[in-house]
Amino acid sequence: MADEGKRDPSRPNDYGESDAQTERPDRGLSDRVRRAMAAGLGVASRSKDDIVRAATSEIGSWLDRLDVQGELAKVLSKMVVEVKAEIRFRPKEDGTLAAETTTETTVKSPSKENDKDKE
Repeated sequence: MADEGKRDPSRPNDYGESDAQTERPDRGLSDRVRRAMAAGLGVASRSKDDIVRAATSEIGSWLDRLDVQGELAKVLSKMVVEVKAEIRFRPKEDGTLAAETTTETTVKSPSKENDKDKE
């Protein structure tokens, strides 16, 4: 009779379930949460990969259509760059010549230049 209080966990209880099976719903719930999280992360990862693939595809096709030489020509045609340079050759003590340079560079507004050309 002393053994009545002690039960063998591997033996079924009154409902036909062992103790291991009665603990299972808690473990089952955590397994379900873990699987749901894994599935959600998998979907998120695939979505991110799809978005990155689409974005790189769009950027690549835009770069293929881009005419860098033409765009650079448009920008440069709207600019006026004025460069003034002075180069002086001075004799050194050993008899060779040394070049001394001074430069001045300015970028002018094209609208002012175009106004002068129209007059």
